[in-house]
Amino acid sequence: MDKTLFFIKMVEKVGYRRLLYFLHGMTTMGVMHSGKQCEIEDPTFEITHGDVVHPCVRYFDEPFEGHHWWMVYTPLYNGNDALENPRLCFADAKQREAPLKWNFYCTIKERPEFGYNSDPTMLLYEDKLYVFWREFETPNTARIHCKYATFGCIVMNKTVKYLPKATLIEERTDYKKHGGSDREISPTIISVNNAFRAYAMDVTFTPKCMYHLPHFVTDLLYRHNLMAITTALGFFNPRKSYGVAIWKGDRLENNFAYIKTTRFKGVSGIYQPWHMDIFIAKEDGKEKTYAIVQTSVEFADICLAYSNDGEEFTFFPKPLITSKKIGKSGIYKPTALVVDGYFYLYYTARDDEFNNINRLYMTSAKWPDILQILR
Repeated sequence: MDKTLFFIKMVEKVGYRRLLYFLHGMTTMGVMHSGKQCEIEDPTFEITHGDVVHPCVRYFDEPFEGHHWWMVYTPLYNGNDALENPRLCFADAKQREAPLKWNFYCTIKERPEFGYNSDPTMLLYEDKLYVFWREFETPNTARIHCKYATFGCIVMNKTVKYLPKATLIEERTDYKKHGGSDREISPTIISVNNAFRAYAMDVTFTPKCMYHLPHFVTDLLYRHNLMAITTALGFFNPRKSYGVAIWKGDRLENNFAYIKTTRFKGVSGIYQPWHMDIFIAKEDGKEKTYAIVQTSVEFADICLAYSNDGEEFTFFPKPLITSKKIGKSGIYKPTALVVDGYFYLYYTARDDEFNNINRLYMTSAKWPDILQILR
């Protein structure tokens, strides 16, 4: 175990993080249990070891190629982003149940020559399954002269047809001016009134002030992982989340346009929201847009936020999942949906025994009960 990880675990054990939660008026106990571990068919198990991060689970009322349940995810065994290439899976389940066993369908995108893939999502539209993923400094992003971009494809009969244009393009490439910002982290794309909307996190990775520091100072900070330590202590987090970036497009085959970023309301000061998924569900008979949110990169909880207008999101005051409640660390990006009145939450986490592996879990409850408990 490296020194930084050892320090972080000691911070947790002595109760310092609980003190931070108390000072911010937050509970360390989530309202949902850990649930059950999922089984994933992994065609490269000797390399990826069944690792799962960034799941995106969808249920289609009309089955696609004979199956209602679909998931796209990426492996990230031992933090190796070279493995983070999106894979598509399908599953079957009885009514009022969500699947725990997932079958491999196909690989969406292989490892690029340089850079890496991440953050997959998907959408069924006009009987076509669209899968999207982000790329960072790959041949595709170099071709369109940017660092980050989201690309897509249509999948049918295990054949992948790539879309000709990038869906989202982050054009702010001046790191010193924009602080290494990224407005398309963990995108979700949905259909809205015969058009399309993409939601993503707007995050700055490095404060602008750090670009004015001498190089030896910044090298020292990052070489010794001091940023991770200051984040664990709650003193200073180099990442800053500005909220939800909203993009709009007229066709899935065209570039979307960035519209604006809206800040989360009711979010605790201990959080810097990192990844999320979006779903639509009814509350009190009315459709609302919900964001299921990973609250930070490290020491993450999973929280639910709602929007009455599809743009402004407000956090419910209680977390759904916390490390304290489930007894696991390394909570990462969740995905959620409501089917037949039940709320199904999938998320990944690590445990102390196998710290290099991210495992997928599913937990569920009646949707009205969850809304009542969260308030």
